Amino acid sequence: MVAFASSLEGLDEAFAWARDRALAWVQTGSPGVLPSYWAGMVDRPMFYSRDVAHQALGAHLLGLDEENFVMLRHFAASATAARKYYPLWAFLFDGTPAELDYRSDESFVRETPAAFEIAEKALSLYRWTGDVRYATDPAFASYFEHLFDFVALHDVQGLGLAGELQTADIFAGSPTYNEHAGLPDLQIAADGVASQWAAMRSLADVLGSARAAAEADRVLALFESRWWDAEAEHYIVGLTKDGGRARGFSSEASWFPMVKRMPLEPSRLASHVAQLMDFVRDTPPRFVESASYLPEVFLGAGFDAEGLHWLRYLADTRSDYPEISYVVVAGLVVGLTGLEPRDDGVVTRAHIPDDAWVSASDVPVRDAVVSIRHDGEVASTLTSSVPLRWEARFGNGSVQVVDVPAGTPVRLTA
Repeated sequence: MVAFASSLEGLDEAFAWARDRALAWVQTGSPGVLPSYWAGMVDRPMFYSRDVAHQALGAHLLGLDEENFVMLRHFAASATAARKYYPLWAFLFDGTPAELDYRSDESFVRETPAAFEIAEKALSLYRWTGDVRYATDPAFASYFEHLFDFVALHDVQGLGLAGELQTADIFAGSPTYNEHAGLPDLQIAADGVASQWAAMRSLADVLGSARAAAEADRVLALFESRWWDAEAEHYIVGLTKDGGRARGFSSEASWFPMVKRMPLEPSRLASHVAQLMDFVRDTPPRFVESASYLPEVFLGAGFDAEGLHWLRYLADTRSDYPEISYVVVAGLVVGLTGLEPRDDGVVTRAHIPDDAWVSASDVPVRDAVVSIRHDGEVASTLTSSVPLRWEARFGNGSVQVVDVPAGTPVRLTA
């Protein structure tokens, strides 16, 4: 089982709480129940597409790989032509559609980013686990193939970007994860565009799809040309039905391009994230689910102190919302260590203060079990159960690539 330790006050206790709370949400083994874990509000015994997508990495770290596969496959298999290739929004633990969110094939809850996140997260788990079923299972193969059809069927403004005709009625389809009242009447939202880019980039990088690579490049270029607000010096929320541009900040639509790590123009990205930091500090998200993405936003953009602030914020809530415990596990083990799988090994980068240390042990990465320790941003030590290539990145911008032998710790310094 994965373990975590750090010199940073309170994080060991936060990890212990998050690990135990996340495992308590596992439903596997109950009579008539699929391999699954709770992924939704605590009064809804179900698993939701949005929640599973965000809980999947933490679940993998906790050994819940079969649960991830079964639940994601259920969503992939539910995306039929009659539903215009939208996956269903929620399932009961026995695998039947949740009636609360499904009335008919024309009336069911659906939000554009989820359709892309199912593909992206499945392919991310393929990289983490090496489970070839994510590439070969007919349900996933069909889902990936029809993702291009999904875009065409929901191209509401002729831009090659998936969206919906309006925002208010989630049973008719919404282009954004933001369900708050008072939103502009969006047809294309930035969180949908970012998710579309990430899914296409994943299809290109993991499955070698040249068509998806071209689409990812096109979406990124379109986002840079249409979404940048030169006057405000940050990216807009989306496009409205009258062709207008929705400005300001608006929860997921403002931070998903950072969550998905779109390679945006560096000075624009820095300006957007700096303003976003001030915005969320002054106006914290009303719902903890929205806040659950903020550690990824700031750690991924290089605002490490802010990322650590929001990771502590989530942990300190000790929230019963299942998503939070899974996100805290992932944020501590992967977010602070920068550990990511690569085709031939792993990459790491510390996201901690110079006077601190952090370690993550027994982390499953394909057929390897790895342990990583960072001492500030200047020294890192990696151990692996099998030989692998390690790309170590440091705070001063230096990068070292070494081959790590099985069972022998390797220490690198900047």
